[in-house]
Amino acid sequence: MAKPSAGKQLRRFGGVDELADAAELLDVTFLEISGRRLFDRPEERREEDDRTSLLAWLREADDGTGLEVRCRLELGNTQANFAVDAVAAFTVGEPFELEPALQQEFIELIGVTILYPYLRESVHSTAVKLGVDTPMLSLRNPWAAARQVQHQGS
Repeated sequence: MAKPSAGKQLRRFGGVDELADAAELLDVTFLEISGRRLFDRPEERREEDDRTSLLAWLREADDGTGLEVRCRLELGNTQANFAVDAVAAFTVGEPFELEPALQQEFIELIGVTILYPYLRESVHSTAVKLGVDTPMLSLRNPWAAARQVQHQGS
């Protein structure tokens, strides 16, 4: 993550709990909320065509004192296609360094946990506006819904 500047020490975290205690959520920002009702012949579409993917990644922000977790949820069913993309911005308040395993833990245990309710609500409200059945997504485990899951590092 951050590169040490002259004489400045980078904080190293012993685990995700220590990082979570130090990280303060600043904002959740949507990059995309979209839905498209399918007007082709629904009888030709099958449930096997339903798809869900969840992408999540982390990047450094604010000159090495913050980080952002981004999640993108895409799903399609027999009635519509949806895409929701959001970013949670955190500050740590000091330059830090994260090992790749800790980055992955932060993404999965903190970032996705914060963003997933926003993603679910956006899909639900978009489905209502489109007049289609609302897709059922897991309440607690976002990874359970995703058939294709990718984690992308910084």
